[in-house]
Amino acid sequence: MNHLPIPLGRNTDLYEAASMPKSIKKLGVHWKKRLRISFLVIMMAAILAPLVLTWTGNIWIDEKKLAAVQQSNSYVKLDEMPDHVWKAFVAIEDHRFMQHPGVDPIGLSRAIWIDIKEGAYVQGGSTITMQLARNLFLTNDKTMTRKVKEIAIALQLEQRYSKKELLEMYLNVIYFGHGKYGIGEAVPFYFGKKAIETGDRAVTLGEAAMLASLPKGPERYSPVKNWDRAKQRQAVVLDRMNELDVIGQSESTLAKNEKISVVPTAKRAGK
Repeated sequence: MNHLPIPLGRNTDLYEAASMPKSIKKLGVHWKKRLRISFLVIMMAAILAPLVLTWTGNIWIDEKKLAAVQQSNSYVKLDEMPDHVWKAFVAIEDHRFMQHPGVDPIGLSRAIWIDIKEGAYVQGGSTITMQLARNLFLTNDKTMTRKVKEIAIALQLEQRYSKKELLEMYLNVIYFGHGKYGIGEAVPFYFGKKAIETGDRAVTLGEAAMLASLPKGPERYSPVKNWDRAKQRQAVVLDRMNELDVIGQSESTLAKNEKISVVPTAKRAGK
């Protein structure tokens, strides 16, 4: 009896597929089709979600509040303050501020992961633009609804304004504790000078780092309430600026040892 030789490298997958029942073949085809459709849906959602959120942001923006920001008597322009002031805030609050579109996927993902592990809202993952959105138009309620609104408004603000304009508004609306909002109110309150002063009266690097420590906990890190805690947080800001090469090690050391005079309570009260 003659036997047909089976060639080496035989395509067994093809052979087995040919012998499969038709129902199994159809199941495989349907599975692949569903996979392709699911992939397309995910891709479309990834593209459309930011567009929808950006458009939705208009709904939650109060145009009157937005217009009133720059009309405040204590409003300080970015060019009127030393560069190390805004650099301190960017370094500690949102060092990818110049790169992201209003929402930092890396920072937000990390914050969500930490919140899930801790079982509570430990980190917000808010960018400077998101903080601006919250301070202007939203409450501080730690809910998913507020976070979605915050993201939507931030994306819309990024479409309307330059990074410089957004950073300027942020510095003029954030809360610094003791009922003071914005850098124009905070500098006189804490240090007895104006944010726009120059020369020997200009805001120093040490003072800027102390101010930049306040958004995380205005009352907790207030140099008026707790000097030691304020100095510890100031060191964190200066170390972060050094780590990001915003300042050198020598500048950081000098700023940490800088003598900072906080306005006495009696003088602040006008007594």
